Amino acid sequence: MLMLSMASGALAQTAERQVGETQVFTTLPYPGNPGGLAINGKTLYVDSSGGNFDRAFDGRDAIFAYDLRTGQLLAERPNPIWVTRQSPVAPMGLAGIALDAAGRIYVADMNGRVDRVDPETGAQAVYATFPTGTYTSFTDMPSFLAFTGDGSLYVSEGAGPPIIWRVPPGGGEAQAWYVDPRLAGSYGSSVVGLAVDPSGQYLYFAAGNQAPGVVVYRLPFAHPDVDHLEVVHRYSDVVVTPCQPEPTFNYPNCLAAQVFGAAGIAFGKSGKLYVALLAKNQVSILAPDGSEQARFPSPAENAEREVPFSGPFGVAFDGRGSLLVANIGEPTLGYGPDGSPPPGSLPSSSSWAVFDIYVNDTASRLIRPVIP
Repeated sequence: MLMLSMASGALAQTAERQVGETQVFTTLPYPGNPGGLAINGKTLYVDSSGGNFDRAFDGRDAIFAYDLRTGQLLAERPNPIWVTRQSPVAPMGLAGIALDAAGRIYVADMNGRVDRVDPETGAQAVYATFPTGTYTSFTDMPSFLAFTGDGSLYVSEGAGPPIIWRVPPGGGEAQAWYVDPRLAGSYGSSVVGLAVDPSGQYLYFAAGNQAPGVVVYRLPFAHPDVDHLEVVHRYSDVVVTPCQPEPTFNYPNCLAAQVFGAAGIAFGKSGKLYVALLAKNQVSILAPDGSEQARFPSPAENAEREVPFSGPFGVAFDGRGSLLVANIGEPTLGYGPDGSPPPGSLPSSSSWAVFDIYVNDTASRLIRPVIP
């Protein structure tokens, strides 16, 4: 395992950094629980996931915009953008983010839809709905998003049937693109992370729970059928993270997270695939042949961190050699059923972090189509 070091703040990349070296890029304010990440030029977008089931009555979720150079919140636009939920009571928040050629944000609402947001004005509209949706994440949990060149949007299904959805160019109701019982997992662990490979010919995706195993698959766009599904890598080990007391300690949440599987995945320009292993509190690097090249941190290293990995989720490259990783972090009190704020002031937590992990790689070509 690679040794890690951590320093707070958005520090400049240096030639002395070692692969696997980790520091905190930034920390989110309330509602925290960072989920999906996307980068447009020098701007990093981070959304709030509600991933600890502690924001059910908030009625809205946030998309924050950060200066990629400094880690500071940008001031010259609506920031955060508040995305109104379709139901005032909902268990989950936002997840994966994709961008189009105009820089508009497409974000998965894990309660059953995809929203399109204009980052300049904050204007938002529903871009896609799902036939299995019931306004909660229990029957349908759109999780991560990936565009192809024709404007189709592929969406992973994290909680419902083992489906990969396709949203037609321009939006509308999603259609089942690929259905396979081999992709089935528990709630939150069916199909989660997905990405288009550098050739544009394959969709890669991660499915399944930590036990019996998280599997990374690939499927050619030209032949989306069971005969062409390939296993890229299978994670058969089980990593247990000790549940340590914290100021807002939630033992059930700590244990439950370790049952889940993977989260975001992304290709580097090198052809390597980077996988956030939510259940293991680790990040894995797969070589182009599917073999695991590295994984970090080890449980012992994580236990020594000032800000430990606690639910690594969305991933994105910063263009300077680092992989940014959203860390869901610890639960806190949210708004009450009557809309009242938590006692005292809105909570904050150093665990609501975006990590900067040096990997000596940059992003593979990302498809940002022209969408009407």
